[in-house]
Amino acid sequence: MTARDRTRCAYCGEPATTDDHVPPQCLYTPPLPSNLVTVPACAPCNNGVSKDDAEFRNHLSIMAGSFRGSANAAERLQPSLRAIRRDRPTLARVVLGALLTERYSAGGIYLGPGVAVPLPPGARERVLLRIVRGLFWHHFDARLDAACVKLIHIDKSKPTWRQALDELLSMSHQNVLIGNGETFEYRFSRDDDDPAISFWMMTFFRGPSEYIVIGYTQSS
Repeated sequence: MTARDRTRCAYCGEPATTDDHVPPQCLYTPPLPSNLVTVPACAPCNNGVSKDDAEFRNHLSIMAGSFRGSANAAERLQPSLRAIRRDRPTLARVVLGALLTERYSAGGIYLGPGVAVPLPPGARERVLLRIVRGLFWHHFDARLDAACVKLIHIDKSKPTWRQALDELLSMSHQNVLIGNGETFEYRFSRDDDDPAISFWMMTFFRGPSEYIVIGYTQSS
């Protein structure tokens, strides 16, 4: 990988004054992985993201850690619960909105119940869009507008959920593990004819309750 210009924000191109972790570092129990991606960011692009990141961590750690679906998610469960207890609106939302959901393996085998925890509107999307845009800059040295990214959330409550990924996984792609990949890994590919077109398959907290989302990028 060639050296990147780290003096400019990876998201907007303004002078960078901070580093943004991709994915959010709060998903990890210290010590952080040595290959955790950081991208340069200006203060306006980086201000306020910690709240979204914490909401995202709380959502995933409860979903994946409550039923021992992921040891890494279970490690982040206690920090998530402590944060939620201190925030009454979030506590009420989680308690009142949490739902049991069915889980199936890639082969369609029933794995038992899991927990779905609602996120505030926009928080999950903002975090995921930032991850895709940060990784796009990291790999391709190009800035990507948020409007160019489309997200598809894989619903693992359906026995046939794996079929939605088979076509993507059959394409030529690169697979990247952050750390050992248990907390986060991603696969990506870029169109040879149109460099704005790419796909990103991101897996959080690998295991029976892992969260998988597909990101597509295209020209604006």
